Amino acid sequence: MKSQRRKRTLSTIEAAQLLGVAVSSVAKWIDDGALTAGRTPGGHRRIEAQDLVAFLRQQKLRVPEELQPEPPKILIVDDEKPFAKWLAEEIRERHADYEVMEVHDGYSAGERVGLTKPDVVILDLNMPGMDGFEVCRRIKSNPLTQRAGVIAVTGHTSPSARSRIIRMGASACLQKPLDLAAIMDEIAKVLSRTR
Repeated sequence: MKSQRRKRTLSTIEAAQLLGVAVSSVAKWIDDGALTAGRTPGGHRRIEAQDLVAFLRQQKLRVPEELQPEPPKILIVDDEKPFAKWLAEEIRERHADYEVMEVHDGYSAGERVGLTKPDVVILDLNMPGMDGFEVCRRIKSNPLTQRAGVIAVTGHTSPSARSRIIRMGASACLQKPLDLAAIMDEIAKVLSRTR
């Protein structure tokens, strides 16, 4: 898997090279209204990657690997290693295409979030050292990581803790032991907003 983000916009030349067609073919698709494209202030055409993918699928053409969306990234942050491993295995079993990672403390979570830009962070609130509240605050206050959806999990919750983590930006706070259907539903909700 490529480590860098896939390109979001393409010039007509880049699209033509990627597809192995003439630039004039790409221009004709745009002129005919089959392929959506915008223009720069200088008049150059720019094609959003998702528009090119939609066009290729509509035409029943192969979508190049460079245009395939990255798999969803899920980061599990929990100091209970057996729980984190169990949850990671359950998610992988249901979604083999997801990239699922685990870390076991708040400090490692901050580093991993910054490096991998996960779509979803499943975050235990009660960890020694840096707790889940502080991890969530840091994720949501950083413009580079704030788009990550946070799902809080805890074995010891109170209405005030639940309310506090939601105010900090978590989309949900689930009680341990986890209901697998509930966590999978929350992951799906977060992914529908973040991807």
